[in-house]
Amino acid sequence: MRKRLTLIFLLLTMGFAFGQDLSRDEVLQLITDDTCTCISEDTTLFTEGKSLNQKKMALGLCLLKSYNSHKKKSKELSDKGLEDFESIGEEVGMLMTTTCLEDFMALFSEDQLVDFIEEDDELNREFNDVPPPPPAPPTEADLNIEGKIVSLNNDAISYIELVDSYDKKHVFLVHGQFVGTKLLKKSNLKKEFRVYFNEDHFYDLSESRYVKKKVITYIELVED
Repeated sequence: MRKRLTLIFLLLTMGFAFGQDLSRDEVLQLITDDTCTCISEDTTLFTEGKSLNQKKMALGLCLLKSYNSHKKKSKELSDKGLEDFESIGEEVGMLMTTTCLEDFMALFSEDQLVDFIEEDDELNREFNDVPPPPPAPPTEADLNIEGKIVSLNNDAISYIELVDSYDKKHVFLVHGQFVGTKLLKKSNLKKEFRVYFNEDHFYDLSESRYVKKKVITYIELVED
């Protein structure tokens, strides 16, 4: 009789343990629900006078508290440490957009939301070493000039000089990354190029006024 009771107890214990083994997605949803409840009920953490960093820290504390409470309910998460918390936080953040988006958006002012998104994008690029997307290729409607590059200048503001078929010299400023930068080398001087550009205004100290300058957006070698 005692052996039978012991066996029943073990089976019940195993069944309870099995019932507590939730999937990763189920536990993440529990954490999401808790975090949504936290931000909607504990308004002292997210008062209007709080800075963006203070609000982000409060949000992280809500998430961390729930994470520590629920992670043991899933074998997949029970062995995870704080080094995995960042990726889990990103997943919970995505779930919050469908669970309590309005409450989340209400935490931040309009300016703070813009800063939040920009900081997140910048961190993702740095963490993943992903460069910003390349600009779209130019079209025939874009401003462009064909000619020979006669000089490369790497001063405080880098620029190139190009001479067109009418022997007129044009100066193009380098004001950011663009497709074709690797073509700008001394071995390509005197070769024929097509340079695409935008026109922007820069302050000219010698003239004491803003003047229009050409800024390179795209460059390509013209094949013979």
